[in-house]
Amino acid sequence: MFDYRARAGTSSSEVTFPAPSAGWVQSGNITTAAPNQAEVLDNFFPTAQGAELRKGSTAYADLGAGVVRMFTYSNGAIEKLFAGTSTALFDAGRVNGGDNSFAEIEGLTSGDWSATQMATSGGVFTVAVNGSDAALYYDGSDLFPINGAAVYGVAFDAETAAFAVGQTVTGGTSGATATIVAIAKTSATAGTLYTGAITGTFQDNETITDAATGSATANSPSASALSSIAITGVSTDALSQIWNFKERLFFVEENTLSAWYLPVEQIGGTATELDLGSVFGKGGSLIFGATWSLDAGDGIDDVCIFASDKGEIAVYEGTDPGSASTWGLRGVYDIGQPLNKHAFFKAGGDLAILTEDGIIPVSEALRKDRAALSATAITYPIEDAWREAITRASTSYPVSATLLQSESLLLVGTPAGTTDAPVSFVANARTGAWARYVGWDVRCSASFEDDLYFGTNAGKVMKANSGGQDDGEPITAYYMPKFRDFSGPCVIAEHAGVTYRSTEKIAVKMGAKGDYNIDAIKVATEASSPQTSAWGSGTWGTFVWGAEATKTFQTWKAAYAQGYSLAPTLSVISNTTAPLRFDVLATRLRFKVGRGL
Repeated sequence: MFDYRARAGTSSSEVTFPAPSAGWVQSGNITTAAPNQAEVLDNFFPTAQGAELRKGSTAYADLGAGVVRMFTYSNGAIEKLFAGTSTALFDAGRVNGGDNSFAEIEGLTSGDWSATQMATSGGVFTVAVNGSDAALYYDGSDLFPINGAAVYGVAFDAETAAFAVGQTVTGGTSGATATIVAIAKTSATAGTLYTGAITGTFQDNETITDAATGSATANSPSASALSSIAITGVSTDALSQIWNFKERLFFVEENTLSAWYLPVEQIGGTATELDLGSVFGKGGSLIFGATWSLDAGDGIDDVCIFASDKGEIAVYEGTDPGSASTWGLRGVYDIGQPLNKHAFFKAGGDLAILTEDGIIPVSEALRKDRAALSATAITYPIEDAWREAITRASTSYPVSATLLQSESLLLVGTPAGTTDAPVSFVANARTGAWARYVGWDVRCSASFEDDLYFGTNAGKVMKANSGGQDDGEPITAYYMPKFRDFSGPCVIAEHAGVTYRSTEKIAVKMGAKGDYNIDAIKVATEASSPQTSAWGSGTWGTFVWGAEATKTFQTWKAAYAQGYSLAPTLSVISNTTAPLRFDVLATRLRFKVGRGL
């Protein structure tokens, strides 16, 4: 409790609220909160020393339809960011050049891709599955489907109507036929029909059609297979999730309790089933698998995690699931139900799972029962807000998370309400402090070339932490610390102040609230003036920002509120091309004790 040490009718007293280094907190007793916690922290990023105004976001690519999922490829100088809609898969870097009239792969039935990268003797590959279409692999040059047999191709141009996967393409002159497995495009009207084995020989410049509406002209078709990589034993369109463990590709078969795996260092071959039906006592379906680094006491070792949609995780150790002497079950543990098949991320050596109870580290799940896990959840400080957010989640707009290691930033995209602005939850991975980013519509996200990107429901791939605006719109940031309880007579706020660090004096709006009222914080009306410093040379969590000197400023504004508890409010707007430097160091209130109250 604050010792106000002021008498009614005496001169004003002053109280300081330290910077919100503990971040936004929505758990615990509001009347006994720590002074470095925030009741509202929107569009600020909490650092070890305070909170800084977040950077903006700029449009990188416009796909024209909602971005469902993104994945990457990285091998030497070749870096690719792929972004999927519900019907197509795009190279976002190519679309960044301004042409979204065609996708690399079209005619898909899902964009919910799960992908992993593997190096083999044949090259470096990214393999992706979505549980609905044939699996795909990228070899640094081309995307190819992985079917149950070799894949052939019928090149075409002058397309007048779109082809459809699963249809039979027929040559109008040759009579040659083949079943379409996937459709790759190189322009709006040209590309290659990936097919199964071809019967007959397609001729150059003949009209080719399918039984639906597809029509184009054959363009020097070849009878040779384009890809000999195939997976047998299971249909690849039934594989919904993929991961790499001990140099093997593992898969989840959708809506089953079966996992499948391939031989070591291969992206094709005969898949072997791993039936986990007897392992998961609660039944349900396998939802995802992942690698987790476990310290068993004699050093770090990788174990394989299998998670069910009923909230059970099975931990296996070993190298070869086909050998009882080298593969064994370590245990089965209860957690809250994972939110979706992407509901996990690696944090150092640990694995964190997004569940209905919060974000749970696997290391804690192995030591505690489910009832005790919520207190150790990464999301415990925002427990109430987390539960509210996941009630709005759905399969069409799932909660997702990406950890950008270089900036210690964890981004969690959450569905907004029907009338709400889009909201994301953001954490400082070093300190565990949280904040809200309002204005980022994060349907999915990915780390690419050491930058953070997110896909929106409107179809844009956005580069995060870029500029001082959100795709041309201003950023309005709000901060209110936890209320200070004066444990005595009603007090009256007269002025509110902020101490901040910046390269220049910034226009701010200050106010005050009383008795735990947090509605309608006053909004700044004046945007900051342009900043000329070069942003991006600093490290979040420190105050080292390049060559331009920063100064400490203090601003006071008239503010009125009364009650037995008080808190100042702060609002600042960034509306500049370059990011605005604004670090909150402290806020203050000047007040009097009310006479006769």
